[in-house]
Amino acid sequence: MKSRVYYVICMLVLVALIGACSPAAPAQDAATQVAPEATAVESSDAETETAPVEEPAAAESSEPVTITWWVPNWDEEVATVLIDEFEAQYPNIKVEVVITTWDTMEGQIRTALNGNNAPDVITDLESRVASYASQGLLANLDSYYTASNVDMDDFFTSAIDLATYDGSLYAMPMRHDGPAMIYNKDMFEEAGLDPDAFPATWDELNEVAKLLTKDTDGDGTIDQYGIGWPLGNEGNAVVRFYQMAYNFGGSITNEEGTQCELNSEAGKQAMEYLNNNLNVDEVTPHSALEVDNTGLRNLFINKKIAIYSNGAFDIPEIQSQAPDINIGTATYPGNGDGIGLTIVNGFSLYIPENAKNKDAAWELLNFIGLPENSGRLTTTFPARRSAMSLEKFSEPLFQPFIEQMDSGRAGPTFVNWPSMQTAIFAEMQEVMINGKDVDQALNDMCAEVDQLLAQ
Repeated sequence: MKSRVYYVICMLVLVALIGACSPAAPAQDAATQVAPEATAVESSDAETETAPVEEPAAAESSEPVTITWWVPNWDEEVATVLIDEFEAQYPNIKVEVVITTWDTMEGQIRTALNGNNAPDVITDLESRVASYASQGLLANLDSYYTASNVDMDDFFTSAIDLATYDGSLYAMPMRHDGPAMIYNKDMFEEAGLDPDAFPATWDELNEVAKLLTKDTDGDGTIDQYGIGWPLGNEGNAVVRFYQMAYNFGGSITNEEGTQCELNSEAGKQAMEYLNNNLNVDEVTPHSALEVDNTGLRNLFINKKIAIYSNGAFDIPEIQSQAPDINIGTATYPGNGDGIGLTIVNGFSLYIPENAKNKDAAWELLNFIGLPENSGRLTTTFPARRSAMSLEKFSEPLFQPFIEQMDSGRAGPTFVNWPSMQTAIFAEMQEVMINGKDVDQALNDMCAEVDQLLAQ
């Protein structure tokens, strides 16, 4: 009896030892798992470094998921490549693309956000995020950012400002840029100016513009102007006005956003600067009252103006249409204490509050937002500092634009901003076209803006 018990015990011990040494049970099928995410690239060489692996956000389901991404047509080609790479890394998520266009995207997106059939991911202007979020139309992404350990310090501060509403994040910044100064170096040289020394202050810029304004063919008519401003387009003109007010130390409203401050001394300086360029010193052509940013670029290409301000996307256009122009670029003038301020905007990716697959949508946001991916996708500059090491951003003419972003300030995100902008533009036109007193125009402007802020 004892020997039989001893035999049974020995057999049980042997079975236990064999079980302990055998291979572990197979993991879940890889096709049903969410692949690990990649974090921001820490190295300055975003093209060659492999991003560290971290834990993914929780997947909504182990079953394959199809999400829809609304992509603007100018991003379609690169977005298609990135989607292939994303689906290879995340085999349980498939991405369907719907192409939007600039002319129709705002109305299309607003309709979708307010409806019951929104896509899972949308690319839209950074400056619209706060308006959508304030209406409860976007998913709060705070927990996703935290779970994915996104390197927040890698983003330009102004990009995060535009992705934030009421202290929470509602978007993934992707493209982020602002205008800088573009000028004709040959015109500088012909006027006896150093073509590599752009004016450092606004007063210097005005004096240089005077030297660059001339009758080049001797017929008694000015045919080359020092500087151009896009005063014929509501959005373009208003941006240049409040940007200049910022540079003179002002703001659109008080810190609480409850009262207009464009009738401050800084606002007056800004309005007078633009009006003096146009109507007093006449260093800006009156045709500026009829053009937008594109029209201004055409004036530069046709050598009617020596200096203007716009984004880096104008440079290839100028090089293509007027290869003989020796282009210079520079940061905005300051007030003797460094470079001036630019107004930044761009495009973000966000998830509608009524999206059906938020977790899978976040995986796409986080993937596209990586430095090496957003750097490839954007047609201008990405929102992340480390992405600037990509080869495509090494062009010397781009450097002032990149430098300018560190002194970038986000544009206004008030819910009623479209109506406020219209009121501001109307008073700008009263001053520049009809000669209205600047102080009166600014006071009337602020009275209308205050009413809109109170709504």
